[in-house]
Amino acid sequence: MPESQGHKFGILESNKFQHRRDAFYEYIESLKKSNPTVEDLIFHSTSYIGHMSLNRILTLSELYKQSLKIGGHIADVGVYKGGSAFLFAKLIKIFESESLTLCHGFDWFKGQIVEEYDSALTETGGYKSNHDDLIRLSQGQQLDNILKIHDIDLRSDVGNFFENNPHIRFKLINMDCGKYDVVKSCLPYFWKKLNKGGIMIFDQYSHEHAPGETLAIHEFMPDIEIRAIQNSWTPTAYTIK
Repeated sequence: MPESQGHKFGILESNKFQHRRDAFYEYIESLKKSNPTVEDLIFHSTSYIGHMSLNRILTLSELYKQSLKIGGHIADVGVYKGGSAFLFAKLIKIFESESLTLCHGFDWFKGQIVEEYDSALTETGGYKSNHDDLIRLSQGQQLDNILKIHDIDLRSDVGNFFENNPHIRFKLINMDCGKYDVVKSCLPYFWKKLNKGGIMIFDQYSHEHAPGETLAIHEFMPDIEIRAIQNSWTPTAYTIK
């Protein structure tokens, strides 16, 4: 098993595909020994990544395409190492090359804090990443005109961000922070900024790793219609405003 990125596996949702893990991590170890070049990993990435990682890319891409006829930008709420934010930025570059659409990423890059309503399977300090590294990645790929990564505390600074940028509206919001206090604090602001017909994605809805996310969603929007994503392990659900 790999070193934990910020969680342990439980006995419910996170255990459903346990029977696949050992073989997949054995594959990863064999891949390390074969030492493929960076060029091979980039130019032939689908030869190396697992089908579940590819599935996540396809799922987010399909939800992005559903939002194309809606006005507004994209928000990635909980950036971590940038997988979703960079994907959205590249989709914008491909499908909206002459538009003014941007992807705004929001994170504080200090790792998660596990509190009362959060899962004991998650670890304080997990999912910590480096803001400067992501900025360099963005600049190196000439994406910094599309991808704007904001280093802010989602529990306290979102209101100030929108006060300073009142014009910003979204057509697609990816909620990937998973913690009760974070979702409880920032969800009202992002929901208000989502245009009618826009899509809000919930990365770990009804998942044992993120009970706080699910609780905060239903406290704020008790009658919300949650739509399933039938062929995706994460994200697990979305809604249309």
